[in-house]
Amino acid sequence: MSWLIDPTQRLLEKALDGLSRREDLIASNLANIDTPGYRAASIDFESALRSELAGLGMGGGSADTAVAGELLAPSTGPSAAIALQTTDPRHFASGTTGVGLVPGSQTFDGSLRNDGNTVDLESEMTALVETQIRFGAVSRLVTGRLGMLRDAIGGR
Repeated sequence: MSWLIDPTQRLLEKALDGLSRREDLIASNLANIDTPGYRAASIDFESALRSELAGLGMGGGSADTAVAGELLAPSTGPSAAIALQTTDPRHFASGTTGVGLVPGSQTFDGSLRNDGNTVDLESEMTALVETQIRFGAVSRLVTGRLGMLRDAIGGR
């Protein structure tokens, strides 16, 4: 049965596993929102997926890797020839990150609560919705691929 599973199918399976783990972790963070001293945890799913892609030989190596939130110019395709032009010194150069665009800005990793809990309800709910949307998209891809296999076997 392993001959039915190609590298793309394995990648989609790993993506579903990673998204499921991220959803579990977000649920754990939300369950501990009132626990004094609880430190919110997170999973960097995108980095794990890029390393899995590189391991399967499907790209995603260091040349194509972007930091989460970072905007990179495309390296292939019709858009690769079009570079961002900066005609004013106030323009952002290509490759600027979407996080911390203001010079000297930093992300806050502490807690504004007196009990030391770092769970932020809004960011956790946003991450949960984003994860659910991604999970739905990947599961539709898996369903479509399995449907194509079913059609091929059935001779339609």
